[in-house]
Amino acid sequence: MLTDNNEKLVSIIIPVYQAKDTLRECVLSCLNQKEVNASEFEVILIDDGSTDGSDKICDELASEYEGKVFAYHIKNGGVSNARNLGIEKATGRYIAFVDADDKVLDEYLENMLRVLDDSTVLVDEIGSDIGTGKISGYQYLENYLITGNSHVWGKLFLRKAISEENIRFKDGLTIGEDLLFLMDIALSQAKEHTIKCIDKADYIYTDNENGAMKTAFKESFLDQLTCWKLAEERLISAGKYVSRYAHVSLGVSMVLTALLVVGKVAMLDEKERDNDLSRLAIDESKKQILHALKTRGVFAGLPMGHKLKVMIFRISPNLYLKMYGNFKRS
Repeated sequence: MLTDNNEKLVSIIIPVYQAKDTLRECVLSCLNQKEVNASEFEVILIDDGSTDGSDKICDELASEYEGKVFAYHIKNGGVSNARNLGIEKATGRYIAFVDADDKVLDEYLENMLRVLDDSTVLVDEIGSDIGTGKISGYQYLENYLITGNSHVWGKLFLRKAISEENIRFKDGLTIGEDLLFLMDIALSQAKEHTIKCIDKADYIYTDNENGAMKTAFKESFLDQLTCWKLAEERLISAGKYVSRYAHVSLGVSMVLTALLVVGKVAMLDEKERDNDLSRLAIDESKKQILHALKTRGVFAGLPMGHKLKVMIFRISPNLYLKMYGNFKRS
């Protein structure tokens, strides 16, 4: 059934960039929902300046499924910008985000809509059983976001809550934007028990070989360091409502992320990493590691192998780069 004021029930937002091989299947999986009438939801495609023909596929789908699929075209500005436009264009009471190279099962929407009540702001398919009640924003922040559940897909958001708090994805970030968006949602809910986590797994994620953290080192990798700095600021703002353990977990993530960035630099040839960008990445990674280690319990919380990496890197970044690079290339 449509909502009382004839708005759509759900808006599915799909940012599209160079996805010609997967886009149609993705959209069709979204349209093929059981127990939810096609008139109750819309699919919003935001073409982020694709040059591989994805833009034409967007228009074809909008034409084939007129009134159900809507296509918008913008200059390439990144996934955050595309999703933010999708939020502006959405008319549904609830919003779901889907990536153009993924798919959803036919009960995706129904399983999340089924558990909603008037006070629910977010439904999260976490794929494990946590009980029947709702949790607070602070609980969600500490127990799920900081420990790794930091993607916006597989979730259903109350659009009103996003709009009233003016929550948006951070423009300019290519890595980590999901985590910050979800933290802002959690902090906006604070002590209110408005978040429902369910034991479902209806979102089919495709592991992209060209994903942001799987390619060779590039400037955007520094976004991962920026992301965790901003995440720390948000966690600090929660004050006494999150435990010391949450700060330790975040510190561990900061160290692991910095080591990942350093590892990407180490995979470059010595001549390739003899530039200002590589030196900046090493310097910023070292600063982040040293900062994170100031939190008691962070070093103890690292896996044994990463403890050794940290010790070598702190003694001599250049030695670490050579050892890590030689090991990975051997």
